[in-house]
Amino acid sequence: MSLNKNYLFNFDIYNYCIGIMCHNIKITNRTKNGIVVACVDCKKYQVLFKNLNFNFSQYEYESFINYLRSIDAKGWEEEYKNSIYEKKIPIPTAQQNLIILIDSAELTEIKDLLLHSDYLVPLGCNDIDYRLFNN
Repeated sequence: MSLNKNYLFNFDIYNYCIGIMCHNIKITNRTKNGIVVACVDCKKYQVLFKNLNFNFSQYEYESFINYLRSIDAKGWEEEYKNSIYEKKIPIPTAQQNLIILIDSAELTEIKDLLLHSDYLVPLGCNDIDYRLFNN
Protein backbone atom coordinates (compact mmCIF):
# COMPACT_ATOMS: atom_id res chain seq x y z
CA MET A 1 0.00 0.00 0.00
CA SER A 2 1.43 3.37 -0.97
CA LEU A 3 0.56 6.62 0.75
CA ASN A 4 -0.72 9.58 -1.17
CA LYS A 5 1.51 12.51 -0.15
CA ASN A 6 -1.45 14.90 -0.41
CA TYR A 7 -2.91 13.26 2.70
CA LEU A 8 0.22 13.33 4.83
CA PHE A 9 0.42 15.93 7.54
CA ASN A 10 3.59 17.92 8.03
CA PHE A 11 3.97 19.40 11.49
CA ASP A 12 7.10 21.33 10.64
CA ILE A 13 6.54 25.06 11.13
CA TYR A 14 9.37 25.74 8.70
CA ASN A 15 7.26 24.32 5.88
CA TYR A 16 4.15 25.98 7.26
CA CYS A 17 5.80 29.37 6.79
CA ILE A 18 4.92 29.57 3.12
CA GLY A 19 7.56 27.01 2.20
CA ILE A 20 10.46 29.34 3.01
CA MET A 21 13.10 28.17 5.43
CA CYS A 22 12.49 30.58 8.28
CA HIS A 23 15.12 31.09 10.94
CA ASN A 24 13.16 33.45 13.15
CA ILE A 25 11.19 30.85 15.14
CA LYS A 26 10.37 31.66 18.74
CA ILE A 27 8.75 29.63 21.51
CA THR A 28 6.31 32.08 23.02
CA ASN A 29 4.89 29.92 25.78
CA ARG A 30 4.94 26.43 27.18
CA THR A 31 2.83 24.51 29.69
CA LYS A 32 2.88 20.94 30.92
CA ASN A 33 0.82 19.79 27.92
CA GLY A 34 1.42 22.44 25.29
CA ILE A 35 3.70 24.79 23.44
CA VAL A 36 3.19 27.84 21.22
CA VAL A 37 5.72 28.41 18.46
CA ALA A 38 5.68 31.59 16.39
CA CYS A 39 7.40 32.56 13.18
CA VAL A 40 8.24 36.20 13.81
CA ASP A 41 8.75 36.98 10.11
CA CYS A 42 5.63 35.29 8.71
CA LYS A 43 3.34 35.93 11.70
CA LYS A 44 2.28 32.28 11.73
CA TYR A 45 1.66 30.26 14.87
CA GLN A 46 1.77 26.60 15.69
CA VAL A 47 0.01 25.46 18.85
CA LEU A 48 0.61 21.95 20.12
CA PHE A 49 -1.64 20.93 22.98
CA LYS A 50 -1.77 17.33 24.14
CA ASN A 51 -2.46 15.41 20.92
CA LEU A 52 -3.77 18.44 19.01
CA ASN A 53 -1.84 20.54 16.51
CA PHE A 54 -3.16 23.89 15.30
CA ASN A 55 -1.54 26.01 12.58
CA PHE A 56 -2.76 29.60 12.55
CA SER A 57 -2.23 32.85 10.72
CA GLN A 58 -2.08 35.93 12.99
CA TYR A 59 -5.81 36.56 12.45
CA GLU A 60 -6.76 32.92 13.06
CA TYR A 61 -4.62 32.82 16.20
CA GLU A 62 -6.29 35.93 17.63
CA SER A 63 -9.74 34.63 16.65
CA PHE A 64 -9.10 31.31 18.38
CA ILE A 65 -7.98 33.12 21.54
CA ASN A 66 -11.13 35.25 21.47
CA TYR A 67 -13.26 32.14 20.98
CA LEU A 68 -11.63 30.41 23.96
CA ARG A 69 -12.28 33.51 26.08
CA SER A 70 -15.97 33.32 25.19
CA ILE A 71 -16.46 29.70 26.27
CA ASP A 72 -18.71 29.26 29.29
CA ALA A 73 -17.20 26.10 30.79
CA LYS A 74 -19.77 25.78 33.58
CA GLY A 75 -22.60 26.23 31.10
CA TRP A 76 -21.31 23.45 28.82
CA GLU A 77 -20.67 21.14 31.75
CA GLU A 78 -24.22 21.70 32.97
CA GLU A 79 -25.61 21.21 29.45
CA TYR A 80 -23.85 17.85 29.10
CA LYS A 81 -23.88 16.71 32.72
CA ASN A 82 -25.57 13.43 31.71
CA SER A 83 -23.22 12.78 28.79
CA ILE A 84 -21.33 9.52 28.63
CA TYR A 85 -18.16 11.47 27.82
CA GLU A 86 -15.79 12.80 30.49
CA LYS A 87 -14.99 15.88 28.45
CA LYS A 88 -17.98 18.11 27.99
CA ILE A 89 -16.72 21.37 26.47
CA PRO A 90 -16.92 21.32 22.66
CA ILE A 91 -14.67 23.24 20.31
CA PRO A 92 -16.19 23.13 16.82
CA THR A 93 -14.00 22.82 13.74
CA ALA A 94 -14.51 23.70 10.09
CA GLN A 95 -15.07 20.02 9.42
CA GLN A 96 -18.70 19.36 10.41
CA ASN A 97 -18.09 15.81 11.57
CA LEU A 98 -15.20 16.74 13.89
CA ILE A 99 -15.62 18.36 17.30
CA ILE A 100 -12.82 18.67 19.83
CA LEU A 101 -13.93 17.86 23.37
CA ILE A 102 -12.01 19.18 26.36
CA ASP A 103 -12.63 19.42 30.09
CA SER A 104 -12.47 22.54 32.26
CA ALA A 105 -8.88 21.86 33.40
CA GLU A 106 -7.76 21.57 29.76
CA LEU A 107 -9.65 24.74 28.87
CA THR A 108 -7.88 26.58 31.68
CA GLU A 109 -4.50 25.27 30.56
CA ILE A 110 -4.96 26.08 26.88
CA LYS A 111 -6.17 29.57 27.82
CA ASP A 112 -3.07 30.03 29.97
CA LEU A 113 -0.94 28.74 27.11
CA LEU A 114 -2.38 31.19 24.58
CA LEU A 115 -3.25 34.20 26.70
CA HIS A 116 0.15 34.38 28.34
CA SER A 117 2.19 34.02 25.17
CA ASP A 118 5.63 35.62 25.33
CA TYR A 119 5.72 34.72 29.00
CA LEU A 120 7.33 31.38 29.71
CA VAL A 121 6.04 29.80 32.89
CA PRO A 122 8.72 27.68 34.55
CA LEU A 123 7.76 24.03 34.86
CA GLY A 124 7.96 22.37 38.25
CA CYS A 125 9.37 18.92 38.89
CA ASN A 126 5.84 17.44 39.01
CA ASP A 127 5.04 18.93 35.58
CA ILE A 128 7.73 16.90 33.84
CA ASP A 129 6.49 13.47 32.86
CA TYR A 130 9.74 11.59 33.28
CA ARG A 131 10.65 8.60 35.39
CA LEU A 132 13.78 9.34 37.40
CA PHE A 133 16.24 6.53 37.92
CA ASN A 134 18.52 6.82 40.94
CA ASN A 135 21.77 5.11 39.97
